[in-house]
Amino acid sequence: MMSRKLLLLLLLLAATAAMAFEQNCTRRCGSIDVPYPFGIEPGCYREGFDLSCDVTESKLYAGNIQVIGVDVPNGQARVYKRISWDCDDSVFPAKVSIPMDLTGSHYTFSDTRNKFTAIGCDTIALFVGATDQSYSTGCVSICNDNTTFSNGSCSGAGCCQTSILRGLQFFNITFSSTGHEEISWDNPCSFAFLVDGSWYSFRTTDLNGTDFFNRNDGRVPMVLDWSIGDDVGCEEAPQNLTSYACRSNNSSCLNATNGIGYLCNCSGGYHGNPYVEGGCEDINECDHPEKYPCHGLCANLPGNYSCICPEGMSGDPFLSACHSYSSSSSSSSKHSSFTFPHDSSPS
Repeated sequence: MMSRKLLLLLLLLAATAAMAFEQNCTRRCGSIDVPYPFGIEPGCYREGFDLSCDVTESKLYAGNIQVIGVDVPNGQARVYKRISWDCDDSVFPAKVSIPMDLTGSHYTFSDTRNKFTAIGCDTIALFVGATDQSYSTGCVSICNDNTTFSNGSCSGAGCCQTSILRGLQFFNITFSSTGHEEISWDNPCSFAFLVDGSWYSFRTTDLNGTDFFNRNDGRVPMVLDWSIGDDVGCEEAPQNLTSYACRSNNSSCLNATNGIGYLCNCSGGYHGNPYVEGGCEDINECDHPEKYPCHGLCANLPGNYSCICPEGMSGDPFLSACHSYSSSSSSSSKHSSFTFPHDSSPS
């Protein structure tokens, strides 16, 4: 059986080699950061997190999916997806629906960030997904000549939104309608898409097919959740030192909430990348009083900070300014010292 000293030596050598190779890794594609566990060149990413960079257009891809942002602390990535539509023949080809399949990857469609959205009148859009069992949901938007529309409102008049199920890695969209030609005013299309709910806000002009399609070249951003999908959670993962993804000393393991596996997060009072050696660095809370209040004397501590009233003053310096002792103050309360308990949940 391998001795503990030999195992530690091998791990140290592997970490040293990884740090040396990391200097040759491309960590940016155009304006997009590419942090580990993602990477572009072989050896610069964890298995399953390889990306490619189109240098000519400065665009980042995961397979054929364009990536527009990577969020390591929250285990998410923003990507572009083509919308689906059902139009009369005078505008676009009658129907186009492009499915999206993430099966076998580390990605799932975020159920907390995305909304299934349909816009138009005489619009019935069905979202068909797949987990271990078949799943479907839908959106209906029916209106007539007397319907009043409102920018920003997506409650069924011209626009409808609904949530999706957790754990989906595949979806397709289908339409049902009685024909756009029966609407007496200009509404030639129905559109449907899964979209980052914080990005899309309904505009009445979206009911004109070409206006909405041209807004973002027929694409919308959506959010994918990702995890270290090793089929194990935080109970088992730390036992395998060579494959365990949380490499920083000041990091912790979190079971994935959407999909299988786990995520890594910097411990409370630290920030950075928990997937690399030394990636979680101490936060100097005293440099950020808007987030870490202190109305007295602030001192940074490893993973924390202290806040005390100056000598001769009292009070709770986390809540308000310290004040001078009154003549009736007891001598036992001349100096107050506190440390702030950090929230260790993901930022």
